[in-house]
Amino acid sequence: MIELGYVLRRAWEITWQHKVLWLLGFLVSLGTVGARLALAGSGRCQRLAQELPPEVQRALADWLSSSYFTATLAALAFLVLVVVLGLALLGALGRAALVDQVCAAEERGRANLPDGFRAGGRYLWPTFFIRLLLGLPVGAVALAGALPVVGTSFLVAGQERPEVIVPGAFGMLAALLACLLPATCLGVLLSAPVGVLQRLAVRACVLERLGVRPSILRAWTMLREHLGRLALVWLMLTGVGVGVLVVVGLPLVLAEMLLITAALLMAIASPALVFALLLVAGPGAWLVGAAVTSVVETFTSAVWTLVYREMTGLGLTGEEMLPAA
Repeated sequence: MIELGYVLRRAWEITWQHKVLWLLGFLVSLGTVGARLALAGSGRCQRLAQELPPEVQRALADWLSSSYFTATLAALAFLVLVVVLGLALLGALGRAALVDQVCAAEERGRANLPDGFRAGGRYLWPTFFIRLLLGLPVGAVALAGALPVVGTSFLVAGQERPEVIVPGAFGMLAALLACLLPATCLGVLLSAPVGVLQRLAVRACVLERLGVRPSILRAWTMLREHLGRLALVWLMLTGVGVGVLVVVGLPLVLAEMLLITAALLMAIASPALVFALLLVAGPGAWLVGAAVTSVVETFTSAVWTLVYREMTGLGLTGEEMLPAA
């Protein structure tokens, strides 16, 4: 039986006493916060473009129809791919290093950043491929739901004839209801067990020195054997994450709304100032969000590592420390 009281208390002690681990949590948070900001900001960027002054919209439309747009789009796609891959590798490094150093703090009472980076480098690629392989089902579901919506939107993009727009709008609505909505629901349902499997498999790799496939099989066995207890841990940590999101996320959303309002006002005077503001505000919000999330990620990693150690008999749970009745 998992001693959740001891796990939570000890995880917080490790998180607070060994603040050097926050840097590793920051590496993990860079990719997750960046993905959330990209998803949340895509709709806002579209609304911002629609609210720009007419002359700015015309200049933007001329650029989109120019021969430079395709080359720029290809270069941007390549840059995004490189950045996403780099963040994924940094996240894998941070995750493996966190597991190793939480274990070191629990066993030896100290965490060492160089040792953590060495362990992260040693388990970098196994951690990366574990997360990639286990994340493929969720990614496939999301892609299957999004492709019909994107395809139908391209059919009506730039069209002005009603005989094209009206059927296209109905097609987008049908794709949204029949594909994207069910895929979103299924993806949310899959993300919980997949996330737990990823956490367990990474710990199997780092703590038990298993390969990619044995780590995934080990995680699957543990999930089947301890489903109820692992679900309780997941629900508890999800509650912690939601609480932090409410406390920290609301001020960030308010600041973002103020920046968007300022950008709209500045667009009347100079469109260049809008892009300059967005270039500063975007990375700023990303780094601030990652810095805050780094503490949460460190605590979450410590909880999962201590839970894994208890389930596999690799460490104490506090139960052994209780005096005999």
